[in-house]
Amino acid sequence: MHLKSEVMTMVAWLTQQVFWLQILVIIGAMLLAIGLLWMLFSLVLLPLIAFLQRLLAPVENTTSVSDRDYLLGTVTLAVSDGHTGEVMVTGGGLARQTYPAKLWSGTHQTLAQGTKVVIIELKHGIAYVDAFRRA
Repeated sequence: MHLKSEVMTMVAWLTQQVFWLQILVIIGAMLLAIGLLWMLFSLVLLPLIAFLQRLLAPVENTTSVSDRDYLLGTVTLAVSDGHTGEVMVTGGGLARQTYPAKLWSGTHQTLAQGTKVVIIELKHGIAYVDAFRRA
């Protein structure tokens, strides 16, 4: 009951004040409420969202292929020693991606357009390739 009388006293005081003081008190109360909501959001909801993202990340569905899904590709722009070409990778017959391609170290031959290649390494978005030779 004591809290109720204090609140009533504050409301009575506020109604007796000049208009600009009422506006300042209302703005202060709104800023306090916004600050409390921001604290609630940043301390409770953001960690919860981060946890859910980490929990559900393996379930993510994508049409692109990952670095481990493919080994073979086809040269779409010729690759030669010291020059960058392009290789197209088809993952599982569904998704196609193209990457800039360079020759794998120690390989000095030119790979013409249409050549089947083995992607030895994908590093910083560049596929390092060598010609595919069937055993």
